[in-house]
Amino acid sequence: MGIVYMGIDPDLNRPVAIKTIRRGLLQGRAGLELRERFRREAQAEGRMLHPNIVAIYDFGEDDEGTPYFVMEYVEGRSLKEFLTRGMHFNLQMTLHITSQLLSALDYSHCHGVVHRDVKPANILLTEEDTVKIADFGIARMEESEFTATGRVMGTPQYLSPEQRAGQKTDARSDLYSTGLVLYELLTGEKPFAGQSHPGKNHRLTPEHLAKLDNLPPDVLPQFKAVLTRALEREPADRYQSASAFLADLEPLIARPETSPRRRRKRLWLPAVAVLVGIGAGLLWWQRPLVVGWLPADGNTANTDPRDKVLSPAQQERAGRLLKIADIHLRVGRLILPEGSNAYAAYQMVLEVDPGNAEARRGLAEIQDRLLRKLQQMIEQGELEAARSQLSLARRLFPDNEALAQLEIAPG
Repeated sequence: MGIVYMGIDPDLNRPVAIKTIRRGLLQGRAGLELRERFRREAQAEGRMLHPNIVAIYDFGEDDEGTPYFVMEYVEGRSLKEFLTRGMHFNLQMTLHITSQLLSALDYSHCHGVVHRDVKPANILLTEEDTVKIADFGIARMEESEFTATGRVMGTPQYLSPEQRAGQKTDARSDLYSTGLVLYELLTGEKPFAGQSHPGKNHRLTPEHLAKLDNLPPDVLPQFKAVLTRALEREPADRYQSASAFLADLEPLIARPETSPRRRRKRLWLPAVAVLVGIGAGLLWWQRPLVVGWLPADGNTANTDPRDKVLSPAQQERAGRLLKIADIHLRVGRLILPEGSNAYAAYQMVLEVDPGNAEARRGLAEIQDRLLRKLQQMIEQGELEAARSQLSLARRLFPDNEALAQLEIAPG
């Protein structure tokens, strides 16, 4: 599999990263083919400049002949990181993500590049809710994606029927995979997971579509129609271009924001640096990339802030995030909407500065205000909304005894 290293662009004094291929995959005839494909993919991606595509600036080989990509630096998380923790997204955010994904695919398809491995692991989401597609043509070269005959394979759960059959693929295969991602973002489930041959004869069933029934009634029919067309088995029956797919989503995107009571949850973790990024003029690299995050439960007691010395950039970032968190707190955005609220912002402060007292006081105040708000909602008879927020609050603050003991009568 690929390895990502940290590095520095000395000319611009910025952190960069390099993705390369495991040295063991470069042996023999298959290794020569991999090396050539790696070079061709770097050239193809280097021609693409789009705000939703991780840009590749350079390609080269180290002193031992191992090839590497020099890419843009991106700070964010993959969608897979959210989904594998049992989280999913509301309609508004799902459409926001999908529209950017389709915009990037439309651009790449127009430049003759088919991704062939569109999946949550290759879609990054930044703190500013910007989507970045990564691993164009690289993931399909990894060891786990080769058959015994050397035929390229993608990730089974996200393959189009023609990919699984080993047939010729084009841009419409990416659009099928996008439909699978769209369904999973909303429901938290892969529509065809567990099937021995997903893509052979499957299509969306009434049972699949029933899991979308909690969408607003004025949206549901059109959304189901879009998703059904995107996931047609025959490429000729699907959307023929990413722009056509996006055009059918536009009326839903332009729709006024869904009421908080009716929104599906999108549960976010505080963003951390996922170093897929790179810069030109690379002179050296340091260490393999390790990605981690604070627990999304409000409990930071195990974080050791001792001897934490912040750089000027970290101090500036922590201060900026504190201001955002305080604004959220003042206007009552405590834990909702997920990902854009006081809790998420204070957690991001603690990722930068684990000993930040203001952030810890902010998390304590959020819990106090949540209790008062929930009690008020119960008194006003807003039981369904109260249950929903209480469930989320308990997951974020599992050690809060008052939240654990709060009861909402059936009704």
